[in-house]
Parts: sequence; structure tokens; C-alpha cells
Amino acid sequence: MPRLQSKSVQSRATTKLSFPERWYEEADRPLDFIQQLEVRKLSSSPGGEFFFAALPNGDNDYAHEWSKETSKPVYSENSYAATFTPTPRVRAATKQEWESATRIVTGSRLLSSNGPDLSSGEIEYRGKKFRKSGKYWQSGLLSPGGKWLAIFSYTGERQQDLFLDGGSVRNGDIFWDVYDTASGEKVFEWRATNVKSPTDRSGPVVWLEERYFLFPEDLDAQNFIVVTLPDFVPEKNPITFVLPSRTGAAQRAPELIETRSPRDAASRELLIAIREETERVTRHQAAKGMEPARDYNYRGSNTYYYAISLDDPTQNRLASKEEWESAGIRQSRRLPAEGEKAHQQFRPFPKLGEISGGSFYSSIGNWTAVFSYTPNAAAKTSGKMFVEVFETRPGNKFSSTEFPYNGSAEALFKSALWVDGDYLLVPLNTSLDSFALWNMPGAR
Repeated sequence: MPRLQSKSVQSRATTKLSFPERWYEEADRPLDFIQQLEVRKLSSSPGGEFFFAALPNGDNDYAHEWSKETSKPVYSENSYAATFTPTPRVRAATKQEWESATRIVTGSRLLSSNGPDLSSGEIEYRGKKFRKSGKYWQSGLLSPGGKWLAIFSYTGERQQDLFLDGGSVRNGDIFWDVYDTASGEKVFEWRATNVKSPTDRSGPVVWLEERYFLFPEDLDAQNFIVVTLPDFVPEKNPITFVLPSRTGAAQRAPELIETRSPRDAASRELLIAIREETERVTRHQAAKGMEPARDYNYRGSNTYYYAISLDDPTQNRLASKEEWESAGIRQSRRLPAEGEKAHQQFRPFPKLGEISGGSFYSSIGNWTAVFSYTPNAAAKTSGKMFVEVFETRPGNKFSSTEFPYNGSAEALFKSALWVDGDYLLVPLNTSLDSFALWNMPGAR
């Protein structure tokens, strides 16, 4: 397959990674299509070599690791080891090296534009808007850690096609734009002109440790352009914060009852409501009409509203009841109560603590939080609690966090919330005035 030749725009120095041979399933039998590349590393080379092999049919979320009914992914027979400093170097890898290495996360998270068709709209992400360079959208590819957004777009005249709605583009230009999602700044742009079947040139792509972005020069996934990205500073995740003090003395532990969002689309705040029971007494109701006199239990409560910045949760404030009532409800999910149906189990997840606190998946099922704890030997009412977050289907661990606890770790887990499938909110004490918030990649 021909390589991409003409580059009229290239804003950042690039290098090239070329594998010596095409990917093949048997000797002298090249693979016709490459859906994905898998990348692995050896523990003995933390900053050195990466091992590559091709998956013609993709990884199927590695479901074979937990489901005996699922077939293993198909791999190319050949694999290679590559280093990227000072320039890319490639050598053939042995079968033992490949099988001894550990898979790393290199896949993209897909983001779509907000336009009604392929030629309009923008990608909105964390309060910023990202535009394409070409006429038509193809895909927005977010790096695994959420730091970078690569946008592939193309131009060209659409031809009528009986099988494709709106037709296809036989020839055109293709564009790659890479943005820093934190600042909104474009850090790389690239263009190739007069390309055949431009819509077929958007992959497979590879993200390496938020440092390198690789996109193919040809349809055989044999030659790649390597973009070295600016230094990466990992986003702090989770962020812990303390809420402003509530007035009055509560007689009963407070309850996190709901989350909402301001109606203003530009707002980057999460609204939460916490209800505290302030009074629990027995009252007497005198006889009225045909109803006899009776005693009843009265419970008084106060509800407090807070606005939490999703960009910096430490910047939070008390919100008014009017703000709360005008806001829209956000979809949220709690840890299933005992006896309720557990979360959909795509695969088993390990725990760090001695005692399981349960696990539950986010509202759209892409993330799973696993809770566990280890009590102190001397004082069983205190110890360490662990919160681990995994990608539900492929099983990649996103984060692992440890917190001290006093009282009941299980009570804290039961108050945790997945918000909109992309924000995990976990209280750190039973008074619900201290929280940890996970801001997951892909969260809008």
C-alpha cells in the first residue's frame, strides 16, 4: 500500500517508525487488514523498549481472560521491539520476549462532535471546544490518561454510494490535529493531500505513556509517523476536599441524597445535596373529627447544598436552594445494597484490602469501582480503606488509592456515588464533610 506523501502542514518535528516487514499470520501470507496494534513492555526495561504485534480483528476487550466461551484474539506471527530515543530503532522480537512482556494501555477513548452531521459542530470536552481542520469529522481520539485529544478529519468530494448513507470520498486531503485538553492549545497539526480513500487512514493509532502519538502512513500499519508530545504531568486523581461547615448540631449521620448540574451549559460545577436529621421526637396529635388522638414520631431535618468545581474540587462553596431547584438532575449510581442484584460482572476484579466492601459499575458501565478495607489489629473501628478503579470491559486498572478510616468503612462505601458514569464521589468520613473525587478520562 502506498505511503502518505505530501505534507503541506506539520507544526512539530516528527520521526518515523518502520517495521521491517508487513504483518503476517503465516510465512509469506501477509494480513490484509490491521484493526489494532498491541503494545507490551518488560519490567526490566521501564523506560526502554516497547514490543509490538498486530491484531487483525482487534482485542475484543480481552474477554477471553474471564470468559471461557470467548476465543483469544488473533495475533500476527511476527512481533517487534522498538525504542524511541534518540530516534526510533526496531528489531525483531523473540516469541519468549513477547510472551514475557506485559500489555500496556495504548488505545484511544472516542469523543464525538456535537454537530448534527459530519461537516458541522465541535468536540466539547471539560469546558473547552476543539475544532477540526478538514471539512468532515471522522473521529476524536482521547489519550488513555485524558491529556491529549487527536482529531482526524478529511476533505474531498462525496460520491454517491448505494451502501453508505450520503456517499463516500474517493480522494481528498486528511488532517491530524492534537490538542492539550487542559489548556485547549493545539500542539500538533499535520496534513496530507490527494489521498485515496481518506476515511480509511484514521487508524490504527497508538498512544505510548502520554508521551508519543503514532499514526499510520499506510493501510498495512507497517510505517508510522511518531509525534513526540510535550512533557506530561499526570492529572491528580482523585482530589480530596473539605466542604464548608454546616450550621447546627445533627443528631443523626447525614445523607448524600442527590447530585445535579446547573442549567448553564458552560458551568463546570457539580451540585450535591446533603440532608441531616436535626430532631427525632415523639409528638402527640389531639383527636380531630373522627380521628382519635395518637402519638407519632417526628423527624426534623436540614438540607444543605454545595457547588463543587469539576476542574478543581477544592474550590467549592455553599449553594442556594434556588440554584438547586433550577438545576438538572445528574444520573448517579450507588453501591447495591445487600440482597440487591450486584453490578453486571464482565470480569472478576482483585481487591487490595482484607475485607471486600463491594464493587459497582458506573451508570454507562465503562468504569468499575472496587472497595475493600483492612481493619487495624488493635482497634477494629479504624484502619485502611482501598478504592480501585478499573475499565470494566478490558480490565485495565486506572487507579488505586488508599485512605485511613474511622468508624465503618462499609458505611462510607454505601454513600459513594458514580455521577454520570465519569465522576466517582467517595466520602472520607461519616459526617460527610470530606470527600474524594475521581475525574475520569472522557468525562465531559
